[in-house]
Amino acid sequence: MEPMVLNLTSMRTSSDGAWQGDNPLNHAFPLLIVQTTLVLFISRLLAFILKPLRQPKGGILLGPSALGLIKDFSPIIFPSWSTPILESVASIGLLFYLFLVGLELDLRSIRRSGKSAITIALAGISLPFLIAVGVTFLMRKAINGENKVGYPQL
Repeated sequence: MEPMVLNLTSMRTSSDGAWQGDNPLNHAFPLLIVQTTLVLFISRLLAFILKPLRQPKGGILLGPSALGLIKDFSPIIFPSWSTPILESVASIGLLFYLFLVGLELDLRSIRRSGKSAITIALAGISLPFLIAVGVTFLMRKAINGENKVGYPQL
């Protein structure tokens, strides 16, 4: 099977239908529906299978390490031209999810544990940063050719 070449400037969103001899998977919206259905079905199936084993959902199967090994799977179901569309829809889904998380957030519980939470957060950020700065200066002295590398302009 030859790889399909698509002109992105003439990409259509919907097809005339399979009965008219048109392949719906060559169009953005039908392909998005197939991709979304496949991702949801596989993730729900794996959640059902792996739940008794107390394992996380196995979304890795959709990637190149499992289903991607099937010769015609990725070029047909996840062609390269459809990646920006799928990523855009995924970003919108993430936006809605974070909005719902924000709606359920209880600010009173954050205010109650505020001082200790801020202390832990600042220590968790600043301590590794300071250690990395110190290691950078030590590594600079240990690597040959340190005189050729300058400090960044601030």
